[in-house]
Amino acid sequence: MEAPVNAARLILSACLTLLFIPSAHAQTPAIKVTLLGTAGPEYFPDRLGISTLVEANGRKLLFDVGRSANQRLYESRVNPKDITHIFLTHLHNDHYEGLPELWMTPWFLLGRDHGFDLWGPEGSEAMIAGMRAMFGHDLEKRVNKFNPIANLEIKVHALSEGVVFEDGGVKVTAFPVEHDDGNPAYGYRVDYAGHSVVLSGDTTLNENVVKYGTKADLVIHNVIAFSERLSQLPEMKGVLAKLTTPEQAAEVFTRAAPKLAVFSHIVTKELNGAKGLDEIMARTRAAGYGGPLTMGQDRMTIAVGDTVAVLPPRSLDDLPDLDSKLQVFP
Repeated sequence: MEAPVNAARLILSACLTLLFIPSAHAQTPAIKVTLLGTAGPEYFPDRLGISTLVEANGRKLLFDVGRSANQRLYESRVNPKDITHIFLTHLHNDHYEGLPELWMTPWFLLGRDHGFDLWGPEGSEAMIAGMRAMFGHDLEKRVNKFNPIANLEIKVHALSEGVVFEDGGVKVTAFPVEHDDGNPAYGYRVDYAGHSVVLSGDTTLNENVVKYGTKADLVIHNVIAFSERLSQLPEMKGVLAKLTTPEQAAEVFTRAAPKLAVFSHIVTKELNGAKGLDEIMARTRAAGYGGPLTMGQDRMTIAVGDTVAVLPPRSLDDLPDLDSKLQVFP
């Protein structure tokens, strides 16, 4: 989409007065968040698999590696070979099916000179072992002095509630959430320089998201919305029960009161296109949340500092900088 269309849609969804600031006055953010992919497992023409990049003090932290995360990194002007730290929320395939590509392709194609540290729930080590078996031919035939096997190492760290990563003042805290057949499932909070970003992961309404999200600068939350017809079907009620409806999200946002709330991992059925997204926003508002709220888009970036600023996705034609389109949330 053209940048003006994206900007207009963001203005509509935020439902508040926005302050536009020129590039010369923009501050370097403490934390930069890129919504690489914002879909659930469904296929959409403009949304790819769930994946979120959080950058702070030179650290690039990747949360989930959904379908085509590698491509979205490239489109966001982030070299895929620079990813060193990966955090999985749970082991449903749509949250890690981009991992094999991120692991293998930058290694042999871009000369990645390091492996990964990966944090994941119980079962992550077995998943990684299976991935290595799947790529057995590459591991045997492509290893050479230019592509050493050491640069394919993945060190797996088991998750439990509490601080799981801390380096250079950047702290990542994991907390359990509730996702039925996706359990054990986790959300994350990233803290740096007095600022914080919370990712709900896949969950229904959960007290831990409220607890860790309270007064955060940014809360990124999943959402699910079906048509009225589908919502009444018995076989769909279980699906609705393991993610967060707009009404439940409104309760989380109202109680946590972040500077900005953003929807990602957007799951819709029979609510396709812009009208469906507008309905999600309207239902969230009707349920009582009146604070800053934005519908996530693939490659949208969010700068967290003294203010929280949203920048729509850059044109793939690499047009001049879009700093003048920044939306600032005090």
